[in-house]
Amino acid sequence: MNQLRRRLPLGALLWCAALTQAGLPLLMTSPAAAQGLSEITRSIDARRLRASGGLFDPESNRDARPIAPGETLTLAELDGPGEIRHIWFTIGALDRRFTRSLVLRFYWDDSDVPSVEAPIGDFFAAGNGMRVNVSSLPIEVTSYGRAFNSYWRMPFHKKARLTLTNESDQRVSSCYYYIDWLAFDSLPDDALYFHARYRQEFPVEPFSPYTVAEIQGQGHYVGTVLSIHSSMGSWLGESDDRFYIDGEEIPSIVGTGMEDYFTDAWNHRLFTNLRAGLSIYEPKGLDQRVTAYRWHIADPITFTSSLKMEMERRSYAAIMDPETGEDVTWDFKYRPDVFSSVAFWYAARPAERFWDFAPISERLNPEVVVETTLMLDELQASPGIRLSQKYTRTTNAAGGDARKAMTYVENDEIGAWLEVPAQVEEAGDYSISVYQMLFRDYGTWRVTMKGPDFDELLDPAMDFYDPYVIQTFNMPENYLYGTWYENKVGIYSLEPGSYTIRFECVGANPLARVRGVAYTQAGRRYLEDSPGAPGLNMALDAISLRKLPWENSWDWMQDYLVREERLFAERVESAAATVQRLAEAIEAFKEDTGEYPASLEELEGREGLARSIPLDPWGQHYRYRVPGANNAEGFDLWSVHGNERDPRVWIGNWRE
Repeated sequence: MNQLRRRLPLGALLWCAALTQAGLPLLMTSPAAAQGLSEITRSIDARRLRASGGLFDPESNRDARPIAPGETLTLAELDGPGEIRHIWFTIGALDRRFTRSLVLRFYWDDSDVPSVEAPIGDFFAAGNGMRVNVSSLPIEVTSYGRAFNSYWRMPFHKKARLTLTNESDQRVSSCYYYIDWLAFDSLPDDALYFHARYRQEFPVEPFSPYTVAEIQGQGHYVGTVLSIHSSMGSWLGESDDRFYIDGEEIPSIVGTGMEDYFTDAWNHRLFTNLRAGLSIYEPKGLDQRVTAYRWHIADPITFTSSLKMEMERRSYAAIMDPETGEDVTWDFKYRPDVFSSVAFWYAARPAERFWDFAPISERLNPEVVVETTLMLDELQASPGIRLSQKYTRTTNAAGGDARKAMTYVENDEIGAWLEVPAQVEEAGDYSISVYQMLFRDYGTWRVTMKGPDFDELLDPAMDFYDPYVIQTFNMPENYLYGTWYENKVGIYSLEPGSYTIRFECVGANPLARVRGVAYTQAGRRYLEDSPGAPGLNMALDAISLRKLPWENSWDWMQDYLVREERLFAERVESAAATVQRLAEAIEAFKEDTGEYPASLEELEGREGLARSIPLDPWGQHYRYRVPGANNAEGFDLWSVHGNERDPRVWIGNWRE
């Protein structure tokens, strides 16, 4: 029997309500950008234009553009000088992860290298192929993650070419878009070009930070979208941000924690504000998915020759011991989580390709998606169950494909069941999710799964009732997630083979009531519109079996701990040897000059030393003080051992 590896909290996909109103103009030099709201009180010497997928065709409503697998759609080719002020999309695609498989590329002037290159979801502050609402200054996403808006200012001197590439193996049925821009007679010579570049890293090498951006040239950094896929439990947010400006060895900007960088404090939580937010934050644990954004619009990070931005990977960790089944925890260790990001900056010229763009096979995990509506003939159900397709604007169809509806399960009896087949081709650990459709007359269903050497209870009572439902014209929606809801039911080890996911009705939420239909249960007949009839129906959007990219976090951690002990011992030995070598050079300096050097820099270039004093193994300067506090007649020389606030661990030229 294949054993349950880890249970996760139900309802882990949390959607954000919009907390603030966005859309204020971005502050930059005119006319490349507006001067706040004051711009609307001044004459703008420009012509307003729009490029879009629609045509002036009064007898047709065909404003969408399809995109075949592998095809690149040219969204716009604009003649400058000009400046893009607003971009809007909504997309219909059967591919559930289209926000990762569709790639934006924007080219400025004569460059054949895209200055913008990012999956559309990550550009709009939702990573890991997920969808979410965002309400910020330059980025707004509404309609439960389906309407994308960018207000970044994008000036260009000669021309602009904007494309969208479908890198999935499924057709995009409809791409609606428009691009609002201003045509100027001229732009200032120092108008900067907008850049947004995606990168990711996995597998992870221990003891190394994640590099968000490594940029050459002159400009200023204006934003970060960071996404994490958690490979283990516990808190993952202790990591500090670091900015190395113009070739610095030691960063001049160092943060105090990941949640602090994203302007929050004491843990992460969902919020979406003008300048920062966490658009996605699932409960802590294995397979937690997180996306956070921070816009440096009011506080840009300027650079003249280069910029490197890093995020540490160290935090807390909890992993289940495979022998005991209990979690083992560690404090402030490196974690092998999957990091991905988009860096946003403005530069004096279109940038070169500073790093490679990851192919779709690396951006997305293998995933078995069971689209139940497309396989009604394959579903097995008990007598009395009535299966049909129903459409709402919140199924995957309405941010998805015109063929895609929800699977509506009309049911009158407790004990009724539905069975859904699934096929797994590759062995591994899978995170299983049920994409529920919620409504006010839906019931509670027991969910089990059987397959090769596998028989597990996924959920004893999955509730399909929607407490937040509203009615908008002819479509039911709600205020939180639009009736489309990802319910993560756990992580399991699966072998290749055929599986069956079974839903069995066990009752109804006390608030669930059938309205407007005749209803029979246990010999009792309820009249139409009777508020006393409990709701026992159900609807599915899909079932997902998403393969996790790591094989064994426990083994990774055991190997890491051995390597850490060895590495730290080597660092201490190296620092002690360097302290001794520098101390000898200081004594030789005094013998030659009659006094100790005022600083270590005076030793540079002396015999036996490099042209510059090296950093210690923790990437920090060796410290020097004369006269010394520990050596009052001489000098103190030490490494802080990566911890400036704990003198007990310092490695110095004094006796312990």
